[in-house]
Amino acid sequence: MTHRHVVAWLVLVLAWIAPRGAEAYPQFQFSSGTERCADCHFAPAGGGLINMWGRNEAGDTLSTFGGNGGFLHGLWTPPNWLALGGDLRNAFIRNDVGGAASPEYAVFPMMAELYLRGEIPDTGLSLYVAGGYRGNVRSGETGAGNLEAFISREHYVMWKKASAKAAPYVRLGRFYAPFGLRLVEHIDYVRRYNRYNLYEETYNLSGGYLDKDWEVHVTALTSPPDSFPKSLGASGTHGSGAAAYGEKRFLSMAALGLQSRFTSNEEQTFWQWGGIGKLWIEKAKLLFMGELDVGHRAVKFGGGSATQLVSYLGATLVPLQGLFVGVAHERYQEDLHISRTARNAFDLEVNFLPFAHFEFIALGRYQLVGSGQSDGQPARMAMLQFHYYL
Repeated sequence: MTHRHVVAWLVLVLAWIAPRGAEAYPQFQFSSGTERCADCHFAPAGGGLINMWGRNEAGDTLSTFGGNGGFLHGLWTPPNWLALGGDLRNAFIRNDVGGAASPEYAVFPMMAELYLRGEIPDTGLSLYVAGGYRGNVRSGETGAGNLEAFISREHYVMWKKASAKAAPYVRLGRFYAPFGLRLVEHIDYVRRYNRYNLYEETYNLSGGYLDKDWEVHVTALTSPPDSFPKSLGASGTHGSGAAAYGEKRFLSMAALGLQSRFTSNEEQTFWQWGGIGKLWIEKAKLLFMGELDVGHRAVKFGGGSATQLVSYLGATLVPLQGLFVGVAHERYQEDLHISRTARNAFDLEVNFLPFAHFEFIALGRYQLVGSGQSDGQPARMAMLQFHYYL
């Protein structure tokens, strides 16, 4: 066993002792030379466990100093029908929302999660399970983190035409229905207010088709039943409905996506329409990303309705391999007819991937609630993260 392998195992053990889950990194599309999220992930729309291509890219093109992106740094290679992985994240947060109690500080384990995928060779049938402990900063415990509960955010069976990159697929189980940019940080408005927050994954029957320059996904969805145990995700208020997402890519440098969603529960009916866009400028090493969603909410009892808007516009500079510097503006307005319901956020994020398996993230956010009003309250947050994946 080499010195590097010993260090890797030490980091792994320490992370488990002092422990968020893996999502897609939309910044990698085009900027890394890869056009589709599904090229690096087993999931058709990206996110979760990375495949062998993704592991090789982690060492060759995504990290500053390279390294072996294989499972356990290449110590052991699972057979072709089996894929294993995991993510460990620790965080330090400084949050200032004003008032006598601010600022608040916390150091805590965000999440420790393991992934397993098994495939029946030559059939295209696979089983995927993600499970682990979620971190929680409980009120009244300044600076303390807790691994609160075991939860499986994703578990599904999938059929995808074997050994084909351009292929149809069908997936059944719990996962995020393909929709939007699928940003990593669950505090981003397009996740938080589109009900794609952490642990709000729905149970779905999803199907679609992936090609080199385009893809389409259609999903029937429902919230986890209240009778389900907490570990299987008895949370969220989606109700039942459907979602659709289609994406067209151009000249290996741009993408345009259109999307829609409908959900209904005992209290309300919700329709949503929107789209995403990406543009990579190779000479400037600059990636622009945007998402805009408009939704209409109709309350079933007592009347009333509201039209909301959620948006994200960001630019990411890649000054050198393994370093991403991004800025973004986010806006959420719960009711377009009431200005006081608006909030704006301005973000600065730096991602540094020195070696395969290692990532350091620094995130700063300035937020205005009640934007445009004299009593609008600013909030400031700074967060540092350490991320290690198996």
